[in-house]
Amino acid sequence: MTVAHLIAVPPFVVAGPAARAPRPAGPAAEFTVVIPFHNPGAKLRSTVEHVAETLFAQNISFEMIAVRGGSTDGSERSLAGLPWIRVIADPELQDKGAALHRGLAAAGGTYVGVVDVDADVEVDPYELIECLHRARERDAVLV
Repeated sequence: MTVAHLIAVPPFVVAGPAARAPRPAGPAAEFTVVIPFHNPGAKLRSTVEHVAETLFAQNISFEMIAVRGGSTDGSERSLAGLPWIRVIADPELQDKGAALHRGLAAAGGTYVGVVDVDADVEVDPYELIECLHRARERDAVLV
């Protein structure tokens, strides 16, 4: 995998708002996965399920936030019934950049990762988890 590929196709992990603020008394997700999307079709649910299964298997406390960015294919409906994901489908978000910003603003985890379900390559959840482990070690932004 080349550096250009890593820059063009996330995942990446950054320190989230919980890392910068005092921890609340209740349980909070360590890791928020933000998934901005624009017309991914059936790939959205399968990617979300695959990432979640991997995070569950690694015993990582997480939340997922999928944000529609101008998507017109109704793919957000495919996420119905998944209890670990929150879907933001604001009609004012007309592109993936705006969706990414909204997702990052809504994230509550100590670390925040982003995956791109619209890319032509399959999302590798182990790559995302590796970025999380490196972020834990260095407490820094990783791409």
